[in-house]
Amino acid sequence: MTSPDHAFRLDLTPTPSSFHRWWRIDNNLGPGLWYVTFNGDTPAEIVAGLTDALIRPEPEEPAPSVIEVLTSHGWEHTTSETGSQRLTSTDAIIQVELYVSPSLGVMGWEIEAAHHHGEHGPEQRIWRAHLDAATPAHLLAAVAEAISNPTPVLRARFKINDSAHLTQGPEFAIGSEVVSAHKKRLAEARRHRPKPHLTTAVTAPALPRTAAPARPAR
Repeated sequence: MTSPDHAFRLDLTPTPSSFHRWWRIDNNLGPGLWYVTFNGDTPAEIVAGLTDALIRPEPEEPAPSVIEVLTSHGWEHTTSETGSQRLTSTDAIIQVELYVSPSLGVMGWEIEAAHHHGEHGPEQRIWRAHLDAATPAHLLAAVAEAISNPTPVLRARFKINDSAHLTQGPEFAIGSEVVSAHKKRLAEARRHRPKPHLTTAVTAPALPRTAAPARPAR
């Protein structure tokens, strides 16, 4: 998909493994090229957190930083000797890291959800995302809000991962609820969609018709 002004592009490339990068959003125009990727198992609400923010007008006020958003929700924040920043969710499932290379500088944000984050890295990964260091601040903040939003999500019975951290509510028919939420999001997106430019067609003046010369009789 390409935005109406051709400034942004969204690619969805499914692969046999859902852990590979399926989603890629980037910009084609303007200074500071950036890109964001999500793997196939990333919850739709998190991908939508970025795409919804992308189609809305950019806020006039400076956006809060990823660290400000996540620490306001109680996430643990640590800083390494190299300047890398790591934030861990209150249930220890998600880690968000701004990796700083001693030789290359800031490498961007890595987000990984896993059942366990051990000394040697994540174990039993659930989903993963990468946000380029040049990603606009308001988009970074939108993703941070999406991954720390405590609002319950709707899932079908067989679409729920087993986890000791998961709290399930009462079961009920969610079909109409999902459709209603989807329509609400579409309506909000269309409200911000640029209006087409109306143009008036100019009709060329009609040329006078001339009679064809008569054919000579044989």
